[in-house]
Amino acid sequence: MNADPMAGRWLSGTRKPQARARVIAFPHAGGTCGAYRQWQAWADPGLDVRAVRYPGRAGRFTEPPYTRCEPLARDIAACLQMVADLPLVLFGHSMGALVAFEVAVELERTYGIRPARLIVSGAPAPHLPSVTPGMRSDASDAELVAAMRAMGGSSEDVLADPDLVGLLLPAMRADLAIGEAYRPRTRTRIAAPLTAMSGTDDGDATADAMQEWQAYTEGTFRRRSFSGAHFYLHDEQARQVFDCVREQACERPRSERIQ
Repeated sequence: MNADPMAGRWLSGTRKPQARARVIAFPHAGGTCGAYRQWQAWADPGLDVRAVRYPGRAGRFTEPPYTRCEPLARDIAACLQMVADLPLVLFGHSMGALVAFEVAVELERTYGIRPARLIVSGAPAPHLPSVTPGMRSDASDAELVAAMRAMGGSSEDVLADPDLVGLLLPAMRADLAIGEAYRPRTRTRIAAPLTAMSGTDDGDATADAMQEWQAYTEGTFRRRSFSGAHFYLHDEQARQVFDCVREQACERPRSERIQ
């Protein structure tokens, strides 16, 4: 099951024979699977951490990026149902949180697979607006670079290099278009338990906005906050954030087939 070429196309990482649970990590807008490379290094043999490889970047530069959430979620879910031999914990940060949520919906509705847990990070609940100055798909290159610099999460060496920026921005614009066009399905609730995490200084994903995620699960809901801003998970407490995810993935992990 794990040798399926579709899984290799969509997921980074290698199979761990002793793993008891599998974390699927969804990058932020403009991000790559490399955002979770440290998590893969920290994970012990009992935890398999895979990062989603979005088209239009990293090893998939020749493929056009998606600009809508629903088809992206459908294609990722089609991959994940092939690697559901272990309990699946979906973790998504920022735009990745919306994609992870829609993937959870698709897994439950289309494949009858309930993830062991959905963990959303740094993204307001789907029905709430997400407004970050300058972060628009139609913004100029200069505006986007300035907004990315202000938000953090991108290397200054990259942002100062016009050639690297030229490679980065098309994927960023496509990802921003996903967020701009996204509308949650009416009264959609997943069966899986849900955890909402954020940084205490994130002006967009505020405590109230993250609490609103509770309406999107029929299972248990948890709320966790960490010091830091939008990219708190890559700051000084990065290991603490990973440990929080690891603990939730390893607590009696179970993905279920929905009858």
